[in-house]
Amino acid sequence: MNSTRLNVFNQIHKGLRALLFDTAILMQQTDFGNSQQAEPVLAQTELLLSMFDAHAQHEDSCILECAHQHNPGLIGEFESEHQTDLVLSSQLAALIDRYRAAGNEDQRYAVGTALLHALFDFIAFNLKHMSKEEKELNMVLWDNYNDREIMQMEHRIQQLIPPDKLFIYFKWMIRGLNNIEVVQWLIAVKNGAPEVVFNGLLEECRVNLPAERWRLIQSLLSEGSLR
Repeated sequence: MNSTRLNVFNQIHKGLRALLFDTAILMQQTDFGNSQQAEPVLAQTELLLSMFDAHAQHEDSCILECAHQHNPGLIGEFESEHQTDLVLSSQLAALIDRYRAAGNEDQRYAVGTALLHALFDFIAFNLKHMSKEEKELNMVLWDNYNDREIMQMEHRIQQLIPPDKLFIYFKWMIRGLNNIEVVQWLIAVKNGAPEVVFNGLLEECRVNLPAERWRLIQSLLSEGSLR
């Protein structure tokens, strides 16, 4: 992979992976016999499904549509994989409904186990799919578009995210990025977005990063990186 070119998938994919991994750990730790204990992971799984569905739609309309003319065979594979992802997502959603309708503890445990393995299938598929996009789809983009044109695709995606969902994306991307990526993101938002968005991003960093990491990032910013 050419590290000097813009990877349009890096930030969102790191955020989505962070959400996948966090949900997997939370689900593994859940006592599914207790419906009250299970509700937080069910809600987070529903969030996960909605974010992945929106992400696939954004890619279809803003990236795959542009790249199709340059490699229709490969783009067809990605479009097909998005349909597979939709099937896996529907299976998870159906299991969540079954769990909430379960009438006793034994039924809840049985559906909870099925839900856990369905999540594993969803995670395995999407990890491979996102890696393939970054290795193969990026090559199509880099061969046919300059970084400014690719950035315009990214901006079109950003405009599709509802304002009330924006800080949810911020939360998971912050948790998935490394320190330098967070600093670079803060600089970009400071220079290109409304002040309210920048201040909101700073607050999300403070809340979602470990104290030691947040202090280091603040130090990097105070050294003059944020300008």
